[in-house]
Amino acid sequence: MGKRGNDTFNDRMVKRTVLPTIYLWLLAAGAVVAMGIWKPDIVLTNLDGFIALLAIISGVAVPALGTVLRMWESEQTIEIDNMGVEMEHERKRDALRKQHIIDMEKSALDHQQEMKTSEQTHIQIVEKHKETIETMKLE
Repeated sequence: MGKRGNDTFNDRMVKRTVLPTIYLWLLAAGAVVAMGIWKPDIVLTNLDGFIALLAIISGVAVPALGTVLRMWESEQTIEIDNMGVEMEHERKRDALRKQHIIDMEKSALDHQQEMKTSEQTHIQIVEKHKETIETMKLE
């Protein structure tokens, strides 16, 4: 069934008729079993009525339940088929993420090295200028 607000007529029809029928049938069957355990004499004397009740409801509920189960099974099949693709995608994404982290760390190290080199060059230039100034003062 579609997303909320995008339900088709068939989606709404299933929600309003088929699903309540399935739930009613399951409830009635559960009630008959529970009653049979709790008060077997009542169920045995009215067995034909209980069977008729379940048969009337199951006329719609059983085929609808079969359809719902087939839809679920097809969704599960699709999900299982997609697992391999998803796992491959996750492996590739993880490899790319790890490579990105390595590249970022390498870039940070290169930057630090470049800064140290620039600092050393700057210190050498400053020292050279100081020496030049000192020699100019002496003259």
